Amino acid sequence: MISSGRQFLATIYKIWMLRYVDVPEEIGVALAKEYAVATKPAKRVSKQALPKHIPVVATSNHRSTRTTLVPAGAGRYRLQVNATLRKAARADVGEVIGVALALDLATRELPVPPELEAALNSRPRLKKEFDRLTVAGRMQFLRWFSAKSPEVRKKRLVRALEVLTERAVFRKQPARERNRKS
Repeated sequence: MISSGRQFLATIYKIWMLRYVDVPEEIGVALAKEYAVATKPAKRVSKQALPKHIPVVATSNHRSTRTTLVPAGAGRYRLQVNATLRKAARADVGEVIGVALALDLATRELPVPPELEAALNSRPRLKKEFDRLTVAGRMQFLRWFSAKSPEVRKKRLVRALEVLTERAVFRKQPARERNRKS
């Protein structure tokens, strides 16, 4: 039923459309401490300094998926039960599933396609704007940009550079000018 890692049984709950399980506090705190030590080894980890989001590999019935533990309040964590885990467990809302969690320290950064990288390297201001994107924003940007067809990538490259230019120009405006336009 459960593979390796920190294992537990939990009931699937539903908030709006999302299905989730509550991670037992001792497992959540242990993973949070392990993640904090792995990412910032020089610091001493206190309960107040635990990370909010913890990258993990969740496994149920020998099927695994990369996901993230999210805060559930009061120092506890919640795991979203996506379609992969739900189908593997053959369970839905109100049913109990077995889950194993293991810390996932592998990078989640997507590679920058060569044509976008070349374009950004020749435009330092746009490269700086691209680097300012959050990790999630960069992933969304790169997923949108990536296409199988070279023609589509070529069209998207033009639009991608336009978007980054707009962001750079918008960032340069003083706040009172931005507010006046609203």
